[in-house]
Amino acid sequence: MANYNIVISGYYGFNNAGDEAMLSAILQALRRTFDKPDITVISGHPEVTSNTFGVHAVPRFSASRIISSILRSDLIISGGGSLLQDVTSWKSMIYYLSIITLGVLFQKRVFLYSQGIGPVRYRVIRIILKHVLNHVDAITVRDTESKGFLERLGVHSRIYTTADAVLSLQPAELDSGRNILHDNHVPSFGKKIGIAIRNWNHSEKWMADLKKYIEELSLHKDISIIFIPMQYPEDRDAAREIGAGNNNIYILPDDYSIDELMSIIGNMDVLIGMRLHALIFSALMHVPFLGISYDPKIDNFLALIGENPVCSVSHMDAGKLYNDTCKLCAGAGTFSGWGNVKRLQEQALQNVQILKNLIESKEEN
Repeated sequence: MANYNIVISGYYGFNNAGDEAMLSAILQALRRTFDKPDITVISGHPEVTSNTFGVHAVPRFSASRIISSILRSDLIISGGGSLLQDVTSWKSMIYYLSIITLGVLFQKRVFLYSQGIGPVRYRVIRIILKHVLNHVDAITVRDTESKGFLERLGVHSRIYTTADAVLSLQPAELDSGRNILHDNHVPSFGKKIGIAIRNWNHSEKWMADLKKYIEELSLHKDISIIFIPMQYPEDRDAAREIGAGNNNIYILPDDYSIDELMSIIGNMDVLIGMRLHALIFSALMHVPFLGISYDPKIDNFLALIGENPVCSVSHMDAGKLYNDTCKLCAGAGTFSGWGNVKRLQEQALQNVQILKNLIESKEEN
């Protein structure tokens, strides 16, 4: 499989650490599997993506360059993450389905890599999704809920349940994160609680409850609260709305690389996360975490490791969040998911193996 020509479609080039980590994991797996693959990524900021990952990149909305790249390709990869859902935007879902459709029409191999499918609210989009996905070569999904949804929808393509591709990344060294914390004047003593939040649904109610939790936690002089931006600058701005002006609170101000974010999280004693990949980074770095649910993907991931959300944006419980955080900080609370995390890491490696088996079987035929 030398010089295999691959096009990758996803939400890349937008400073979202989870999606960039997904791309990094996919690229690592492909480069281990193929001999000098020629990879083109469809990106919101092609120059940044090209320089960061050492790939060709084409603009997200340049139809001519996307079509040209697909025509030259052997394989189209759509992945990973929550691309095929219409809660964030039905337009983006149609966009990703259009890329997949081009691959099908041009008779390329099309592979969905570690996807989280749904929710899909609109009936017409469900119909389109079913017909498009029934023409792809294979699909790997990161949770059983996604597979069940596709099967109920009537998708008959080969569907495999694996795990989020980011779980195949190697843990980061702790030094860079320690240096970033030092540069931002975070004390080296005491407990460190990382907070990875995002704005959601423009709701002031849950943010007010979260602010109450932060204020109560900040009264502990032996605790440092560190806001970690998984999408820059949006998460930094959300942190400033909630945490600015309180004692013992540190809002990390910059756009950090995947390794830096993993290293920062690795230096925490506990992580509180709304961002899925903040929870996954925490799992990779073996840091206990509590998840706040705003989307089924949070619930699905926590269920896979035998945990439940501590609360949700629709039912924010500042008191429970505070008590559970203090228990984990004090070592009184237990986090029992480590064995399941290891199993998921092994399953994440299956994504590229399934792809390899698919291509080899096609070539033999």
